[in-house]
Amino acid sequence: MNTSNYIAVIADDLTGANDTSLQFFLKGCKTQVAFGEDISIDENLKTEVFAMSTESRNLSSEEAHKKVQFATENILKKYNFEFIYKKIDSVLRGNIAIEVLTILNSLEWDAAVIFPAFPNEGRTTIGGYQLVKGIPLQRTEVSRDPSCPITESNVVNILKHQLPEQMAEIVDIISLDTVMKGAGPILTKLNDLIAKGKKLIVADAVSTTDLEQIALAVTKSNYNILPCGSAGAAQALSNIWQPCSEENNFVEPSLPDLPKLVVSGSATDLTAAQIKRLKEYDDIENTYFIAIKPENIFSDDTEEVAQRIINNLVKNNIVVIYSSEIMENSEELSSLLIENEITKDSFISKICDYLSAVTRNVLAKTSTILITVGGETSYKCLRAIGSKNLQIIDTVAPAIPLGINHKGQLIVTKSGNLGSQNTLIDIIKYFEQDI
Repeated sequence: MNTSNYIAVIADDLTGANDTSLQFFLKGCKTQVAFGEDISIDENLKTEVFAMSTESRNLSSEEAHKKVQFATENILKKYNFEFIYKKIDSVLRGNIAIEVLTILNSLEWDAAVIFPAFPNEGRTTIGGYQLVKGIPLQRTEVSRDPSCPITESNVVNILKHQLPEQMAEIVDIISLDTVMKGAGPILTKLNDLIAKGKKLIVADAVSTTDLEQIALAVTKSNYNILPCGSAGAAQALSNIWQPCSEENNFVEPSLPDLPKLVVSGSATDLTAAQIKRLKEYDDIENTYFIAIKPENIFSDDTEEVAQRIINNLVKNNIVVIYSSEIMENSEELSSLLIENEITKDSFISKICDYLSAVTRNVLAKTSTILITVGGETSYKCLRAIGSKNLQIIDTVAPAIPLGINHKGQLIVTKSGNLGSQNTLIDIIKYFEQDI
């Protein structure tokens, strides 16, 4: 079955689908992102890139397999995509090995090259070890991720631990000394490993040049290879695949003069620092902050909080509703969870449900530009307001897209682990540039 879609991106969360598809948008491609239980292509949108989120990062391996298999069978195999890219988390959360193998087996492809480095964000792979600004993963805050803690830094070991013991031999690595020699030696090593039956092949990378050389080798191989990586690897591939002309494709969006609503359910230290920096930034005025407390979550006072937000969403005001302070007192939180007989995972999901209900109530009564922070938060908020597809229309900050849904609602989504301490400030400034 033919379609105008040229490239498919399959991600395990919404922010990942968005920041990856943005890399192709920046090359002039019209891009559509779909998400939800019923992922489908809106064929009325003339797009060259179709990205989808299976929302499977925090699921069990069995549930993740089912979700990815459904997407592969009903989207990837149904439509005539020339290229397919598997987006994975650059800090390796999720069911990476299971999801990649599910796609390979369904498509009957030979192998996957997994290069999760994102040098522009300080994520590199050396000797198979994933580093964040030079620090091994297990010594960063992702080791304390409430939903998907990472307690191992070696990518090869992470993948092997996600597989049955008898399948561990299908995982191998292309080391940095080979990668630094360029696409030719990478291709030779890659073909050799595939000939030996390797299916999941990790590649070291410490620079954008490394990603580009790996991407070139992948595209030159005679094997059917699934490239897997972060937005950084997608950027490298976009330079090679060149799905469309850059001429006359991009039209700078006309930005309405509306207040901004920032909804953050991310518990990362980086998100907390970004909110703190926005609070302290004197050049952005009329900003109102609402720190969600545990009692809000259990009392379900969403309508009352929504009205507080609406009362402050006037003119060019900015309202930030966030939950990061809930996680700061671990002893108090543990006592609260025991008292309410709820697991930490369930409580985190309940926070996102709460924020999405507030968002739905606000947007039903007033107009605003919506900025969501955190993968699960973004997904639930967008579904709560009736969205299942987005079109990418601009880049707000590095790896952070501006999208628009079928109702014309402007939406920015940002991963909780992405950006610098100034990223929220940069996002707000983007909307003030023409005012």
